[in-house]
Amino acid sequence: MKIKIQDIEVKYHIFHRNVKYARLEIKNDELNLVLPLGFNDHPQIINKHEKWIYEKISEINRLRNESKNRELNLTRSVPEFREMVKIMVDEICQEMGLSVNRVTLRKMKTRWGSCSSLGNVNFNTRLKYLPEDLVRYVVRHEVCHLKVRKHNRDYWNLISSTYPDYQNYQDELAIYWFLVKDLD
Repeated sequence: MKIKIQDIEVKYHIFHRNVKYARLEIKNDELNLVLPLGFNDHPQIINKHEKWIYEKISEINRLRNESKNRELNLTRSVPEFREMVKIMVDEICQEMGLSVNRVTLRKMKTRWGSCSSLGNVNFNTRLKYLPEDLVRYVVRHEVCHLKVRKHNRDYWNLISSTYPDYQNYQDELAIYWFLVKDLD
């Protein structure tokens, strides 16, 4: 199904699940409405959240357009990338007085990296296509989770001590995602 919000046409899908409250998700440029069983007034939900939907889809479109101005590093091999990440993890851990249990590279569908409660850090293999400064940012982002688990104020204060302009890095990662999400 499709709706038009101002100047943007939005495809949407309705999913009825055993949930208490309706929620909206945007995935792959499409709106997903997750509705409680028996709830059928989806136009009301769309109207209520029209501004949010418009802003999110507009932002996705902006990021996609920005991605046309970026280039991928297609020369970095997996072994080179693995070594680069290992060195970065070691440097950042030493600087912060932390230690990582295990470093893993794997293909991830929706994220650049993760950190487990056991001290394992995982990195998306698609990071190998990004500029080195963005890879370093992601490595620091995950290593910082060894100290602060959640993305709360303490966490972002820790990040901003090294990256006061961290939001620019977050934006760049979102832009590059459009270039690498279908690779490998």
